[in-house]
Amino acid sequence: MLRHIQDEGRAICAMLRTMAAGHLRNDEAEALRMEICNALPYGSDWLVTPHQLLGGDTPEDRMLAGDLESVRNLLHAILYIGVV
Repeated sequence: MLRHIQDEGRAICAMLRTMAAGHLRNDEAEALRMEICNALPYGSDWLVTPHQLLGGDTPEDRMLAGDLESVRNLLHAILYIGVV
Protein backbone atom coordinates (compact mmCIF):
# COMPACT_ATOMS: atom_id res chain seq x y z
CA MET A 1 0.00 0.00 0.00
CA LEU A 2 2.78 2.45 0.92
CA ARG A 3 4.59 1.67 -2.33
CA HIS A 4 1.41 2.39 -4.31
CA ILE A 5 1.04 5.78 -2.57
CA GLN A 6 4.70 6.60 -3.29
CA ASP A 7 4.26 5.69 -6.96
CA GLU A 8 1.17 7.89 -7.19
CA GLY A 9 3.08 10.73 -5.54
CA ARG A 10 5.88 10.43 -8.10
CA ALA A 11 3.36 10.41 -10.94
CA ILE A 12 1.67 13.54 -9.59
CA CYS A 13 5.03 15.31 -9.22
CA ALA A 14 5.98 14.38 -12.79
CA MET A 15 2.63 15.68 -14.05
CA LEU A 16 3.09 18.97 -12.17
CA ARG A 17 6.60 19.41 -13.59
CA THR A 18 5.24 18.81 -17.09
CA MET A 19 2.43 21.31 -16.54
CA ALA A 20 4.88 23.90 -15.20
CA ALA A 21 7.18 23.42 -18.19
CA GLY A 22 4.20 23.77 -20.54
CA HIS A 23 3.15 26.97 -18.79
CA LEU A 24 6.65 28.40 -19.20
CA ARG A 25 6.62 27.46 -22.88
CA ASN A 26 3.21 29.12 -23.27
CA ASP A 27 4.51 32.31 -21.66
CA GLU A 28 7.59 32.21 -23.85
CA ALA A 29 5.48 31.60 -26.97
CA GLU A 30 3.19 34.50 -26.06
CA ALA A 31 6.21 36.76 -25.58
CA LEU A 32 7.50 35.70 -29.00
CA ARG A 33 4.10 36.40 -30.59
CA MET A 34 4.15 39.89 -29.07
CA GLU A 35 7.71 40.44 -30.32
CA ILE A 36 6.64 39.40 -33.83
CA CYS A 37 3.55 41.62 -33.83
CA ASN A 38 5.54 44.60 -32.58
CA ALA A 39 8.48 44.08 -34.95
CA LEU A 40 6.74 43.24 -38.24
CA PRO A 41 4.16 45.50 -39.89
CA TYR A 42 1.90 42.51 -40.60
CA GLY A 43 3.10 40.28 -37.79
CA SER A 44 -0.26 38.64 -37.13
CA ASP A 45 -0.52 37.69 -40.82
CA TRP A 46 3.07 36.44 -40.84
CA LEU A 47 2.32 34.13 -37.92
CA VAL A 48 -0.28 32.21 -39.95
CA THR A 49 1.48 32.23 -43.33
CA PRO A 50 3.41 29.09 -44.34
CA HIS A 51 7.13 29.78 -44.73
CA GLN A 52 9.59 27.88 -46.90
CA LEU A 53 12.33 28.06 -44.25
CA LEU A 54 10.00 26.39 -41.76
CA GLY A 55 9.40 23.47 -44.10
CA GLY A 56 6.10 24.94 -45.26
CA ASP A 57 4.76 25.25 -41.70
CA THR A 58 3.43 28.49 -40.33
CA PRO A 59 5.34 30.13 -37.49
CA GLU A 60 2.26 29.59 -35.30
CA ASP A 61 2.27 25.85 -36.08
CA ARG A 62 5.92 25.63 -35.12
CA MET A 63 5.34 27.50 -31.88
CA LEU A 64 2.39 25.30 -30.98
CA ALA A 65 4.66 22.30 -31.57
CA GLY A 66 7.16 23.79 -29.11
CA ASP A 67 9.74 24.82 -31.72
CA LEU A 68 10.13 28.42 -30.62
CA GLU A 69 13.81 28.53 -31.52
CA SER A 70 13.30 28.11 -35.28
CA VAL A 71 10.64 30.85 -35.31
CA ARG A 72 12.83 33.18 -33.24
CA ASN A 73 15.82 32.50 -35.51
CA LEU A 74 13.75 33.22 -38.62
CA LEU A 75 12.36 36.43 -37.12
CA HIS A 76 15.83 37.64 -36.21
CA ALA A 77 17.11 36.79 -39.69
CA ILE A 78 14.32 38.90 -41.17
CA LEU A 79 14.93 41.78 -38.79
CA TYR A 80 18.72 41.89 -38.79
CA ILE A 81 19.77 40.38 -42.12
CA GLY A 82 16.88 41.29 -44.36
CA VAL A 83 14.06 39.55 -46.15
CA VAL A 84 14.56 35.78 -46.34
